[in-house]
Amino acid sequence: MTMSRLRLFLGRGALCSVFLGLFLVPQLVEAQPNGAELFANNCASCHKIHQDLVGPALKGVEERRDQAWLLKWIRNSQAVIASGDPYAVKLYEKWNKSAMTAFDWSDEEILAVLAYIKEEGAKAPVAAAASGGAGDGTGSGDQNSSGFTTLTLWVVLFASGLILLLLGLLQRQYRLLYDERVATGRLPQGELKQFGLQIRLKPLHVVGGGLTLVLVSGVGWGVDMASNIGIQQGYQPTQPIAFSHELHAGTHEIACTYCHTGAERGKSATIPAVNVCMNCHNQIKKESPEIKKILTAYETNTPIEWVRIHNLPDFGYFNHYQHYKVAGIQCQTCHGPIEKMPEVYQHSQLTMGWCINCHRETKVNLENGYYQQVHGNSEAFKQAVADKGLTIANLGGLDCAKCHY
Repeated sequence: MTMSRLRLFLGRGALCSVFLGLFLVPQLVEAQPNGAELFANNCASCHKIHQDLVGPALKGVEERRDQAWLLKWIRNSQAVIASGDPYAVKLYEKWNKSAMTAFDWSDEEILAVLAYIKEEGAKAPVAAAASGGAGDGTGSGDQNSSGFTTLTLWVVLFASGLILLLLGLLQRQYRLLYDERVATGRLPQGELKQFGLQIRLKPLHVVGGGLTLVLVSGVGWGVDMASNIGIQQGYQPTQPIAFSHELHAGTHEIACTYCHTGAERGKSATIPAVNVCMNCHNQIKKESPEIKKILTAYETNTPIEWVRIHNLPDFGYFNHYQHYKVAGIQCQTCHGPIEKMPEVYQHSQLTMGWCINCHRETKVNLENGYYQQVHGNSEAFKQAVADKGLTIANLGGLDCAKCHY
Protein backbone atom coordinates (compact mmCIF):
# COMPACT_ATOMS: atom_id res chain seq x y z
CA MET A 1 0.00 0.00 0.00
CA THR A 2 1.42 3.38 -1.03
CA MET A 3 1.72 6.25 1.41
CA SER A 4 -1.09 8.16 -0.32
CA ARG A 5 -3.46 5.17 -0.06
CA LEU A 6 -2.51 4.67 3.56
CA ARG A 7 -3.36 8.28 4.30
CA LEU A 8 -6.65 7.97 2.44
CA PHE A 9 -7.43 4.82 4.44
CA LEU A 10 -6.63 6.56 7.72
CA GLY A 11 -8.73 9.56 6.71
CA ARG A 12 -11.74 7.38 5.95
CA GLY A 13 -11.23 5.52 9.22
CA ALA A 14 -11.25 8.80 11.11
CA LEU A 15 -14.46 9.82 9.33
CA CYS A 16 -16.11 6.52 10.32
CA SER A 17 -15.00 7.09 13.91
CA VAL A 18 -16.70 10.49 13.89
CA PHE A 19 -20.02 9.06 12.74
CA LEU A 20 -19.79 6.10 15.12
CA GLY A 21 -19.05 8.52 17.97
CA LEU A 22 -22.06 10.68 17.07
CA PHE A 23 -24.28 7.60 17.08
CA LEU A 24 -22.88 5.62 19.99
CA VAL A 25 -22.06 8.25 22.62
CA PRO A 26 -25.70 9.15 23.36
CA GLN A 27 -26.50 5.45 23.50
CA LEU A 28 -23.69 4.74 25.95
CA VAL A 29 -24.71 7.66 28.17
CA GLU A 30 -28.28 6.35 28.47
CA ALA A 31 -27.58 2.63 28.20
CA GLN A 32 -26.37 2.04 31.73
CA PRO A 33 -29.22 2.42 34.26
CA ASN A 34 -28.19 4.07 37.50
CA GLY A 35 -29.41 1.87 40.36
CA ALA A 36 -28.72 4.49 43.03
CA GLU A 37 -30.61 7.18 41.13
CA LEU A 38 -33.57 4.90 40.39
CA PHE A 39 -33.73 3.89 44.04
CA ALA A 40 -33.55 7.49 45.26
CA ASN A 41 -36.25 8.75 42.91
CA ASN A 42 -38.67 5.85 43.21
CA CYS A 43 -38.03 3.64 46.25
CA ALA A 44 -36.51 5.76 49.03
CA SER A 45 -39.85 7.30 50.05
CA CYS A 46 -41.00 3.90 51.34
CA HIS A 47 -37.85 1.82 51.87
CA LYS A 48 -34.52 2.00 53.62
CA ILE A 49 -31.70 -0.47 53.17
CA HIS A 50 -31.03 -1.32 56.81
CA GLN A 51 -34.22 -0.20 58.59
CA ASP A 52 -37.96 -0.63 58.18
CA LEU A 53 -39.83 2.40 56.91
CA VAL A 54 -43.26 2.41 55.24
CA GLY A 55 -42.11 -0.92 53.80
CA PRO A 56 -39.56 -3.48 55.04
CA ALA A 57 -35.79 -3.00 55.08
CA LEU A 58 -34.36 -4.22 51.77
CA LYS A 59 -31.00 -5.58 52.91
CA GLY A 60 -30.72 -9.20 51.74
CA VAL A 61 -33.82 -9.03 49.53
CA GLU A 62 -31.98 -10.91 46.80
CA GLU A 63 -31.56 -13.82 49.23
CA ARG A 64 -35.20 -13.88 50.36
CA ARG A 65 -36.64 -14.27 46.87
CA ASP A 66 -35.18 -15.39 43.53
CA GLN A 67 -34.57 -12.95 40.69
CA ALA A 68 -37.60 -13.98 38.60
CA TRP A 69 -39.94 -13.38 41.55
CA LEU A 70 -38.40 -9.99 42.29
CA LEU A 71 -38.76 -8.90 38.68
CA LYS A 72 -42.49 -9.70 38.74
CA TRP A 73 -42.98 -8.14 42.19
CA ILE A 74 -41.32 -4.83 41.35
CA ARG A 75 -43.17 -4.51 38.06
CA ASN A 76 -46.61 -5.21 39.55
CA SER A 77 -46.82 -6.33 43.17
CA GLN A 78 -50.63 -6.26 43.14
CA ALA A 79 -50.71 -8.81 40.32
CA VAL A 80 -48.44 -11.14 42.31
CA ILE A 81 -50.70 -10.75 45.36
CA ALA A 82 -53.82 -11.37 43.26
CA SER A 83 -52.25 -14.59 41.94
CA GLY A 84 -52.38 -15.97 45.50
CA ASP A 85 -48.62 -16.19 46.00
CA PRO A 86 -48.35 -17.08 49.74
CA TYR A 87 -45.24 -15.00 50.39
CA ALA A 88 -46.67 -11.96 48.59
CA VAL A 89 -49.99 -12.17 50.44
CA LYS A 90 -48.25 -12.53 53.81
CA LEU A 91 -45.97 -9.56 53.05
CA TYR A 92 -48.95 -7.43 51.94
CA GLU A 93 -50.92 -8.16 55.10
CA LYS A 94 -47.93 -7.67 57.40
CA TRP A 95 -47.32 -4.15 56.07
CA ASN A 96 -50.86 -2.87 56.60
CA LYS A 97 -51.92 -3.69 53.04
CA SER A 98 -49.97 -0.75 51.68
CA ALA A 99 -50.02 -0.96 47.90
CA MET A 100 -46.58 -0.78 46.35
CA THR A 101 -46.22 1.33 43.21
CA ALA A 102 -45.91 -0.65 39.96
CA PHE A 103 -42.81 0.21 37.92
CA ASP A 104 -42.72 -0.21 34.17
CA TRP A 105 -38.98 -0.88 34.17
CA SER A 106 -36.77 -3.02 31.97
CA ASP A 107 -34.92 -6.02 33.42
CA GLU A 108 -31.70 -4.01 33.30
CA GLU A 109 -33.18 -1.19 35.39
CA ILE A 110 -34.58 -3.55 38.02
CA LEU A 111 -31.31 -5.48 38.22
CA ALA A 112 -29.44 -2.18 38.61
CA VAL A 113 -31.62 -1.29 41.61
CA LEU A 114 -31.15 -4.75 43.12
CA ALA A 115 -27.38 -4.47 42.62
CA TYR A 116 -27.42 -1.11 44.40
CA ILE A 117 -29.43 -2.58 47.30
CA LYS A 118 -26.98 -5.49 47.59
CA GLU A 119 -24.00 -3.13 47.52
CA GLU A 120 -25.48 -0.81 50.18
CA GLY A 121 -26.64 -3.77 52.26
CA ALA A 122 -23.06 -4.99 52.52
CA LYS A 123 -22.10 -1.73 54.23
CA ALA A 124 -22.49 -1.11 57.94
CA PRO A 125 -25.66 0.90 58.70
CA VAL A 126 -23.70 3.86 60.07
CA ALA A 127 -21.39 3.92 57.05
CA ALA A 128 -24.38 3.79 54.71
CA ALA A 129 -26.00 6.77 56.44
CA ALA A 130 -22.78 8.75 56.51
CA SER A 131 -22.26 8.23 52.80
CA GLY A 132 -25.56 9.99 52.11
CA GLY A 133 -26.84 7.04 50.12
CA ALA A 134 -30.20 7.23 48.46
CA GLY A 135 -31.71 4.84 50.90
CA ASP A 136 -30.78 6.54 54.11
CA GLY A 137 -33.95 8.59 54.25
CA THR A 138 -32.24 11.62 55.67
CA GLY A 139 -34.10 13.95 53.39
CA SER A 140 -31.03 15.61 51.99
CA GLY A 141 -33.02 16.88 49.05
CA ASP A 142 -30.41 15.70 46.56
CA GLN A 143 -32.90 13.58 44.68
CA ASN A 144 -33.39 14.63 41.10
CA SER A 145 -36.13 13.07 39.03
CA SER A 146 -34.46 14.18 35.81
CA GLY A 147 -32.20 11.91 33.81
CA PHE A 148 -29.69 14.70 33.10
CA THR A 149 -26.70 14.34 35.40
CA THR A 150 -23.30 15.94 35.81
CA LEU A 151 -21.71 12.70 34.58
CA THR A 152 -23.79 12.94 31.39
CA LEU A 153 -22.61 16.50 30.86
CA TRP A 154 -18.93 15.58 31.18
CA VAL A 155 -19.30 12.53 28.91
CA VAL A 156 -20.95 14.65 26.21
CA LEU A 157 -18.26 17.34 26.48
CA PHE A 158 -15.46 14.75 26.33
CA ALA A 159 -17.01 13.00 23.34
CA SER A 160 -17.54 16.32 21.55
CA GLY A 161 -13.90 17.29 22.11
CA LEU A 162 -12.80 13.92 20.78
CA ILE A 163 -14.93 14.42 17.66
CA LEU A 164 -13.36 17.85 17.07
CA LEU A 165 -9.90 16.28 17.40
CA LEU A 166 -10.77 13.57 14.89
CA LEU A 167 -12.09 16.16 12.47
CA GLY A 168 -8.80 18.06 12.79
CA LEU A 169 -6.79 14.91 12.05
CA LEU A 170 -9.09 14.12 9.13
CA GLN A 171 -8.54 17.60 7.68
CA ARG A 172 -4.79 17.18 8.00
CA GLN A 173 -4.83 13.81 6.21
CA TYR A 174 -6.84 15.15 3.31
CA ARG A 175 -4.63 18.22 3.05
CA LEU A 176 -1.49 16.04 2.88
CA LEU A 177 -3.10 13.83 0.24
CA TYR A 178 -4.18 16.87 -1.75
CA ASP A 179 -0.71 18.44 -1.62
CA GLU A 180 0.87 15.17 -2.75
CA ARG A 181 -1.43 14.83 -5.76
CA VAL A 182 -0.95 18.46 -6.77
CA ALA A 183 2.86 18.06 -6.49
CA THR A 184 2.85 14.94 -8.72
CA GLY A 185 0.56 16.56 -11.27
CA ARG A 186 -2.28 14.11 -10.71
CA LEU A 187 -4.66 16.83 -9.58
CA PRO A 188 -5.01 20.42 -10.82
CA GLN A 189 -4.39 22.92 -8.06
CA GLY A 190 -7.54 24.28 -6.39
CA GLU A 191 -9.84 21.34 -7.18
CA LEU A 192 -10.43 19.97 -3.71
CA LYS A 193 -14.01 18.99 -4.60
CA GLN A 194 -12.75 15.94 -6.50
CA PHE A 195 -11.97 14.40 -3.10
CA GLY A 196 -15.66 14.32 -2.26
CA LEU A 197 -15.03 16.18 1.00
CA GLN A 198 -13.85 19.68 1.76
CA ILE A 199 -12.85 20.45 5.34
CA ARG A 200 -11.25 23.70 6.33
CA LEU A 201 -11.12 23.84 10.10
CA LYS A 202 -9.60 26.97 11.56
CA PRO A 203 -8.80 27.77 15.19
CA LEU A 204 -11.82 30.10 15.24
CA HIS A 205 -14.06 27.22 14.13
CA VAL A 206 -12.73 24.96 16.88
CA VAL A 207 -13.24 27.64 19.53
CA GLY A 208 -16.74 28.39 18.20
CA GLY A 209 -17.63 24.69 18.22
CA GLY A 210 -16.38 24.34 21.77
CA LEU A 211 -18.37 27.35 22.94
CA THR A 212 -21.46 25.98 21.22
CA LEU A 213 -21.04 22.67 23.04
CA VAL A 214 -20.67 24.47 26.36
CA LEU A 215 -23.76 26.58 25.57
CA VAL A 216 -25.86 23.54 24.64
CA SER A 217 -24.72 21.69 27.76
CA GLY A 218 -25.47 24.77 29.88
CA VAL A 219 -28.97 24.99 28.43
CA GLY A 220 -29.52 21.32 29.25
CA TRP A 221 -28.36 21.88 32.81
CA GLY A 222 -30.55 25.00 33.09
CA VAL A 223 -33.64 23.15 31.87
CA ASP A 224 -32.91 20.39 34.37
CA MET A 225 -32.63 22.88 37.23
CA ALA A 226 -35.74 24.79 36.13
CA SER A 227 -37.78 21.57 36.10
CA ASN A 228 -37.08 21.24 39.83
CA ILE A 229 -38.23 24.72 40.82
CA GLY A 230 -40.86 24.47 43.53
CA ILE A 231 -39.83 20.96 44.60
CA GLN A 232 -38.74 21.22 48.23
CA GLN A 233 -38.06 17.58 49.00
CA GLY A 234 -35.70 17.49 51.97
CA TYR A 235 -36.68 20.97 53.20
CA GLN A 236 -35.92 21.12 56.93
CA PRO A 237 -36.22 24.62 58.45
CA THR A 238 -35.17 25.45 62.00
CA GLN A 239 -38.22 25.70 64.26
CA PRO A 240 -38.62 28.17 67.17
CA ILE A 241 -38.96 25.24 69.60
CA ALA A 242 -37.06 21.95 69.33
CA PHE A 243 -40.10 19.69 69.12
CA SER A 244 -39.26 16.01 68.48
CA HIS A 245 -41.77 13.88 66.60
CA GLU A 246 -39.49 10.93 67.33
CA LEU A 247 -40.13 11.40 71.05
CA HIS A 248 -43.85 12.24 70.92
CA ALA A 249 -45.17 10.16 68.00
CA GLY A 250 -42.50 7.46 68.26
CA THR A 251 -41.47 6.81 71.87
CA HIS A 252 -44.72 7.94 73.52
CA GLU A 253 -46.92 6.82 70.58
CA ILE A 254 -49.11 9.90 70.66
CA ALA A 255 -51.50 9.78 67.72
CA CYS A 256 -50.85 12.37 65.01
CA THR A 257 -54.47 13.54 65.16
CA TYR A 258 -54.19 14.38 68.87
CA CYS A 259 -52.22 17.47 67.85
CA HIS A 260 -53.21 17.79 64.19
CA THR A 261 -56.96 17.56 64.76
CA GLY A 262 -57.88 19.06 61.40
CA ALA A 263 -56.80 15.94 59.52
CA GLU A 264 -59.99 14.22 60.68
CA ARG A 265 -62.25 17.18 60.01
CA GLY A 266 -61.23 19.31 57.05
CA LYS A 267 -58.82 20.47 54.41
CA SER A 268 -55.89 21.41 56.66
CA ALA A 269 -54.30 19.20 59.30
CA THR A 270 -53.73 22.41 61.31
CA ILE A 271 -50.78 23.42 63.47
CA PRO A 272 -51.56 22.69 67.14
CA ALA A 273 -52.37 25.64 69.35
CA VAL A 274 -50.31 26.33 72.49
CA ASN A 275 -53.07 25.04 74.78
CA VAL A 276 -52.75 21.58 73.17
CA CYS A 277 -49.12 21.47 74.32
CA MET A 278 -50.22 22.66 77.77
CA ASN A 279 -52.52 19.67 78.20
CA CYS A 280 -49.36 17.76 79.12
CA HIS A 281 -46.70 20.33 79.78
CA ASN A 282 -48.49 22.24 82.51
CA GLN A 283 -47.15 19.38 84.65
CA ILE A 284 -44.44 17.59 82.62
CA LYS A 285 -40.84 18.87 82.28
CA LYS A 286 -41.77 22.43 83.20
CA GLU A 287 -38.11 23.25 83.93
CA SER A 288 -36.91 22.36 80.42
CA PRO A 289 -35.66 25.41 78.46
CA GLU A 290 -37.75 24.42 75.45
CA ILE A 291 -40.89 23.86 77.54
CA LYS A 292 -40.39 27.27 79.15
CA LYS A 293 -40.80 28.77 75.69
CA ILE A 294 -44.22 27.11 75.47
CA LEU A 295 -45.17 28.34 78.97
CA THR A 296 -44.12 31.88 78.06
CA ALA A 297 -46.21 31.77 74.89
CA TYR A 298 -49.19 30.49 76.88
CA GLU A 299 -48.90 33.05 79.64
CA THR A 300 -48.47 35.97 77.23
CA ASN A 301 -51.16 34.69 74.84
CA THR A 302 -48.62 34.72 72.01
CA PRO A 303 -48.84 32.12 69.22
CA ILE A 304 -45.71 30.09 68.49
CA GLU A 305 -44.39 30.99 65.05
CA TRP A 306 -43.85 27.49 63.65
CA VAL A 307 -42.30 27.39 60.18
CA ARG A 308 -44.49 25.54 57.71
CA ILE A 309 -42.67 22.70 55.95
CA HIS A 310 -45.15 21.10 53.55
CA ASN A 311 -46.34 23.75 51.09
CA LEU A 312 -48.59 23.06 48.11
CA PRO A 313 -49.24 25.66 45.38
CA ASP A 314 -52.33 27.81 45.91
CA PHE A 315 -53.87 26.44 42.71
CA GLY A 316 -53.69 22.87 44.00
CA TYR A 317 -56.46 21.64 46.31
CA PHE A 318 -55.72 18.93 48.87
CA ASN A 319 -58.12 17.77 51.57
CA HIS A 320 -56.71 15.93 54.60
CA TYR A 321 -60.14 14.67 55.65
CA GLN A 322 -60.77 13.08 52.27
CA HIS A 323 -57.46 11.26 52.30
CA TYR A 324 -57.00 10.41 55.97
CA LYS A 325 -60.53 9.84 57.24
CA VAL A 326 -62.33 8.65 54.11
CA ALA A 327 -59.59 6.86 52.17
CA GLY A 328 -57.71 5.65 55.24
CA ILE A 329 -54.34 6.87 53.94
CA GLN A 330 -51.77 6.84 56.73
CA CYS A 331 -49.77 9.98 57.52
CA GLN A 332 -46.50 8.17 56.67
CA THR A 333 -47.64 7.65 53.06
CA CYS A 334 -47.04 11.33 52.31
CA HIS A 335 -44.98 12.55 55.26
CA GLY A 336 -42.61 9.59 55.57
CA PRO A 337 -41.50 7.99 58.88
CA ILE A 338 -42.63 10.95 60.93
CA GLU A 339 -42.38 8.91 64.14
CA LYS A 340 -38.63 8.56 63.56
CA MET A 341 -37.84 12.22 62.87
CA PRO A 342 -36.18 14.21 65.67
CA GLU A 343 -36.67 17.21 63.37
CA VAL A 344 -39.27 17.11 60.63
CA TYR A 345 -38.34 17.48 56.97
CA GLN A 346 -40.32 17.15 53.73
CA HIS A 347 -39.97 13.49 52.89
CA SER A 348 -41.84 13.21 49.56
CA GLN A 349 -41.76 15.27 46.39
CA LEU A 350 -45.43 16.35 46.63
CA THR A 351 -45.47 17.10 42.90
CA MET A 352 -48.47 16.68 40.62
CA GLY A 353 -46.94 13.61 38.99
CA TRP A 354 -46.30 12.08 42.41
CA CYS A 355 -49.96 12.58 43.39
CA ILE A 356 -51.31 11.31 40.06
CA ASN A 357 -49.21 8.16 40.30
CA CYS A 358 -50.71 7.51 43.74
CA HIS A 359 -54.21 7.94 42.32
CA ARG A 360 -53.39 5.43 39.60
CA GLU A 361 -51.94 2.81 41.91
CA THR A 362 -53.81 3.08 45.23
CA LYS A 363 -56.62 0.58 45.62
CA VAL A 364 -59.92 1.81 47.03
CA ASN A 365 -61.03 0.29 50.33
CA LEU A 366 -64.41 -1.11 49.31
CA GLU A 367 -65.31 -1.73 52.95
CA ASN A 368 -65.69 2.02 53.33
CA GLY A 369 -69.37 2.82 52.68
CA TYR A 370 -68.51 6.30 51.41
CA TYR A 371 -67.46 5.02 48.00
CA GLN A 372 -70.53 2.83 47.69
CA GLN A 373 -72.78 5.72 48.66
CA VAL A 374 -71.22 8.32 46.37
CA HIS A 375 -70.14 6.22 43.39
CA GLY A 376 -72.25 3.08 43.73
CA ASN A 377 -74.50 3.81 40.74
CA SER A 378 -71.58 4.54 38.40
CA GLU A 379 -70.99 1.94 35.69
CA ALA A 380 -67.24 2.48 35.99
CA PHE A 381 -67.49 1.77 39.72
CA LYS A 382 -69.51 -1.41 39.19
CA GLN A 383 -67.12 -2.68 36.52
CA ALA A 384 -64.05 -1.88 38.62
CA VAL A 385 -65.56 -3.65 41.63
CA ALA A 386 -66.27 -6.70 39.48
CA ASP A 387 -62.67 -6.69 38.25
CA LYS A 388 -61.35 -6.18 41.82
CA GLY A 389 -59.17 -3.38 40.57
CA LEU A 390 -60.87 -0.19 41.73
CA THR A 391 -58.44 2.71 42.05
CA ILE A 392 -58.94 6.44 42.59
CA ALA A 393 -58.39 6.87 38.85
CA ASN A 394 -61.57 4.85 38.23
CA LEU A 395 -63.49 7.39 40.31
CA GLY A 396 -62.31 10.42 38.36
CA GLY A 397 -59.12 10.86 40.35
CA LEU A 398 -57.21 11.97 37.24
CA ASP A 399 -59.64 14.74 36.31
CA CYS A 400 -58.02 18.19 36.41
CA ALA A 401 -60.98 19.64 38.32
CA LYS A 402 -60.38 17.27 41.24
CA CYS A 403 -57.45 19.37 42.37
CA HIS A 404 -57.67 22.54 40.23
CA TYR A 405 -60.89 24.54 40.36
